[in-house]
Amino acid sequence: MIDVWMPMMNGLEVQSRLRQISPSTRVIIFTGKEDPLVRSTALNAGASAFFTKPFDDEEFLTAIRMGLAAVN
Repeated sequence: MIDVWMPMMNGLEVQSRLRQISPSTRVIIFTGKEDPLVRSTALNAGASAFFTKPFDDEEFLTAIRMGLAAVN
């Protein structure tokens, strides 16, 4: 799980680097500020889910389960 807004490197940059190092790694991105461009960029770059805080716990757990199932 990666936050979009972090010091040093934003979540989209982390996602991009992870995809280069380990393309099969599933990434869930979250943010406190809704931005349709950031959402679409993250999802188009392969994020398995994107959440805006606060988010529903059950939806989050479902995204985790789906990500884990895709790896197995």
